Amino acid sequence: MGERAVEVHKTRDRIVHAAVRLHGEVGVRQTSWEAIGKRAGVSTATVYRHFPTLASLIPACAQAAFAAGAQLPTPAQLAGLFQGLTTATERLERVIAESCRCYERGEGWLDASRKEAAGVPALADAVRTQDRALDAIIAAAIGSRAARPKKAALKALLDFPFWKSLIDAGVPRAKAPAVIADLALRVVEQPGR
Repeated sequence: MGERAVEVHKTRDRIVHAAVRLHGEVGVRQTSWEAIGKRAGVSTATVYRHFPTLASLIPACAQAAFAAGAQLPTPAQLAGLFQGLTTATERLERVIAESCRCYERGEGWLDASRKEAAGVPALADAVRTQDRALDAIIAAAIGSRAARPKKAALKALLDFPFWKSLIDAGVPRAKAPAVIADLALRVVEQPGR
């Protein structure tokens, strides 16, 4: 890349990271291009030049949030995480610990994206990406042949909104994985579901 291209890329990154932080602080629809520019140290016109619409900004924000650690593990990453684990219980506990770490790293942006997904189609796409990832890690942890009600209950327990509700209710962040694991293991160990 030439020097100009490098500067353009750096400016774009500053804009995206400023938007991600602001979305987490004040919400997606409440974040103005002017506020993004101020936070990124660029003019409002520069923000518009890089991202003329919210629909063009959101995918970049989702990518940045996921790259910063908010993305759930991929099936390929799970293979490494599961190395040496022999039971579904061990795999499930590892998945819970990893998902809670992801949620903590991306809390602000994930919360804003969940709250506003119904009104912002690009956010709905990001939520669907997380949703598919959650389905994949649950299947990898307990097997794809588990009963549908059991998988649905696990999904509700392992999803970001449940983790966030625990944190908002005062459960210490360090204790949230154990709380979720306790509940999830009860679901898994229930016969006939």
